[in-house]
Amino acid sequence: MITEFGRTRIIANPRAQSGQGEAAAQRLQRFLSLYLHDAEAFDLVFTERPRHATELAAASTDVDTVCALGGDGVIHEVVCGLMRIPAAQRPALALLPVGSGNDFARTLGIEDWHGSDLAALLSCKKTRVDLIRIEHESGLEFAVETFAIGLDATIGLGANEVRKGSKLAGAPLYFASAANAFGKNYRTYPMTVTFDDEEPRRLQSIVMAVQNGPTYGSGFRICPSADPADGLLDVCYACGPFPRAKALGIFLAAKQGLHTRFKRIEMRRVKRASFDLEAPDYPIEADGERVCAQHLDVSVMPSELVVFRPRSAKRT
Repeated sequence: MITEFGRTRIIANPRAQSGQGEAAAQRLQRFLSLYLHDAEAFDLVFTERPRHATELAAASTDVDTVCALGGDGVIHEVVCGLMRIPAAQRPALALLPVGSGNDFARTLGIEDWHGSDLAALLSCKKTRVDLIRIEHESGLEFAVETFAIGLDATIGLGANEVRKGSKLAGAPLYFASAANAFGKNYRTYPMTVTFDDEEPRRLQSIVMAVQNGPTYGSGFRICPSADPADGLLDVCYACGPFPRAKALGIFLAAKQGLHTRFKRIEMRRVKRASFDLEAPDYPIEADGERVCAQHLDVSVMPSELVVFRPRSAKRT
């Protein structure tokens, strides 16, 4: 092998971004065959059902690298699978983003497959990043970019439903989902929150985002200064009640990270946070995937994940 990837397994979601995942996987397969002159250096497997990428990644103890090809959802599933492998044997993670959000790829400085130079993918270097650990009454999972409760989770999860009935992608998809979230179901989410070793606080939360990287929702800069390698989680939250018109203004400002100037917005950096929710049906998401729980302990795992990042990428 002439790259640092070593023996590589590509786990691809063929349905990503309205079926473009399959085309991207075939393009990558052709490129690797021509570039590496070694058909045994990699293999390609397609996901067939929800959580299948987790199963495939967890079984990848025979490779050096797992390349997740798809959107944030497949990356999330792959990482949850990799975390079932002991650290000493765990493969590194590479990305070829083909999704609507691609926020973790954006954090790492990786282009989506339409504009990507695949040779540049192979020239990426290994680096370590933090991981979000999420423990709740139903089990344990992980997130690479985002954990959210409340309005922002409603928008993220709603984007999955909007996508099914439209051809929208990227920021327009999340704006369309936001239009629904700010409708008749707009509300606050009472919860008790504990940051690090502080005293618990009861909040009437509207937005509660815990970030490893700066963005969610296809580039909304919810935590503009978040660094995925600083050993800390960045938290942005807003407490109500206040009118939906004001909340909408904050949401629109967040696209450029300008929401931090509003008085109702609180920004924190923490190592862990616990959430006790007053009802079991709150919208909760991890990298855009639904989480069902009422009590959650969220913490940072510093330098836990080895990822391939472009050599030219700026430090977040």
